Amino acid sequence: MARDRDKAKSQQEEVTDSHNTDANYLAQLVDLGIALSAEQGREELNEKILLAARKFTNADGGSLYLVNNEESELHFRILMNDTLNTFFVTGREAEKPFPPLPLYDEEGRPNYRNIATYVALSGKSINIEDAYCAEGFDFSGTRAFDAKTGYRSKSFLTVPLRNTRGTVIGVLQLINAQDDQGNVIAFDKSIEPIINALASQAAVAIENSSLLIAQRDLMESFVRVLGHAIDAKSPHTADHCSRVPVIARMLAQAAVDDKRGPFSNFYLTDMEWYELDLAAWLHDCGKIVTPDHVMEKATKLETIHNRIHEIRTRFEVLRRDAEIAMLKRKLAGEDPDQCEADFNKQVAELESQFAMVADANIGDAEIDTDTIFALHDIAELTWTRHFDRTVGLSWAENERLSDGELATMREPGVETILMDREDHIYQGFNRGELYNLSVSHGTLTSEERQVINDHVVITQDMLAQLPYPRELQRIPQIAGNHHEKMDGSGYPHGLTGDDMGVLEKVMVIADIFEALTAVDRPYKRPKLLSECISILADMRDKGQIDNDLFELFLVSGTYVEYGRKYLRPDQCDEVDIEQFIISR
Repeated sequence: MARDRDKAKSQQEEVTDSHNTDANYLAQLVDLGIALSAEQGREELNEKILLAARKFTNADGGSLYLVNNEESELHFRILMNDTLNTFFVTGREAEKPFPPLPLYDEEGRPNYRNIATYVALSGKSINIEDAYCAEGFDFSGTRAFDAKTGYRSKSFLTVPLRNTRGTVIGVLQLINAQDDQGNVIAFDKSIEPIINALASQAAVAIENSSLLIAQRDLMESFVRVLGHAIDAKSPHTADHCSRVPVIARMLAQAAVDDKRGPFSNFYLTDMEWYELDLAAWLHDCGKIVTPDHVMEKATKLETIHNRIHEIRTRFEVLRRDAEIAMLKRKLAGEDPDQCEADFNKQVAELESQFAMVADANIGDAEIDTDTIFALHDIAELTWTRHFDRTVGLSWAENERLSDGELATMREPGVETILMDREDHIYQGFNRGELYNLSVSHGTLTSEERQVINDHVVITQDMLAQLPYPRELQRIPQIAGNHHEKMDGSGYPHGLTGDDMGVLEKVMVIADIFEALTAVDRPYKRPKLLSECISILADMRDKGQIDNDLFELFLVSGTYVEYGRKYLRPDQCDEVDIEQFIISR
């Protein structure tokens, strides 16, 4: 009876130990699931999976393979082996990765000879006690590895990684299970369900990580496509959306590297770098709706084409009228020399007047009040139109004309050399010739400049509608505040430096510097690097850009590095930065 009681007690203890072991495994699986769900880095995730599997089985080593996107190969990802003191992750520059394992041969037949590819194709786990004695699989590569390293590969446990759809996305392979004394033993079959459960958790974690990375890559690609589309919209602002991110990142990196200056405590997380990149690429996305005739306006009279040609034709008509009048006077018997002298004087005056109109049209220099008054005087010159001005118009153009105008325009009549007509005003723009020529500086009227400025408002409106994750909530501010100034004189909100973060201030400088150094703007000649820095310094002196960032831009050499990579050699002159440093 006593012997029976001892036997029953021993059996009960074994059951209890088994339950405790199962509970311990379950607790470890739960902890592992939590850890895997929190890990997002690919290498770290793969490492955590392999370490956990080895811990469960007390395996000396192991490796992890993933199926490629084409589902044609197994790609090696990570290898660990304690005896060989080996830890290898694919992609490291100092080491060559193992070649991929083909899942099919050249004729498309499944590759069942390799144990890893067999598990990937069949979805079945394989537990081998001794590889050298196993049948049905080709272990020649394993034998060659052992001969080269002096290792003895014996027991193998190879399990598939299945995702939530039941598709095998990879293979986990463990090698040489060990007992407590370090002897190589076979993998316990009772542990296989645990490893399969671990493999399932791992597959879900890997798939989730891949989906997150794919989602991030898709978003980044979409943002870059949008940026390139905006650049392609205008040949005169080409590369702006792609170069502002370069300058922004370089200046932000200089701030991160600043260990003793005003940015000694400044740093950016990986997500904050990502946030800056996206914001920089999106900073001009509102320009997608800016009318081409405004973005492309290289001269004051330009709409879809430069209307200076029409005005020149009117001057040609006046010259021809003057020549006809001269010839008529000669035929009437007047003094030919006097007639020609009067004609030459009139032609010279017309040429001078047209030259003034043509110069005013360029817009690269400010015109004074006297010039504007002179343009109004020139505008009073008249010429005679004989043809019907209503023919050949689209229905939209006719809609802009009143009945009275239509009647007047059908008959021959006298018109001024420069016109501000009623039909010039439509779609919120005044296309009047004299009105546009009277713009004192640049080529844009006040309405057109407002439309250009509104791209920032549209940018902010567009970006505000996107559902950002918590880590990217600042994208609309970083992207949309690049025209604000530290003194509150910017737009659209008139923010001051106190209202803006470091990255917003970085964007302000990046946007201005790229525009200053650009060589493809039709309304200005390419500027030297020293000229661009001088303009930025003047803006700093006026309190419009952040002084600390501007000086960091100089002393870190960011402006030089950008110039060498992206500017023409003839732009990159020497800059004496000491004259611009005021904080020392």
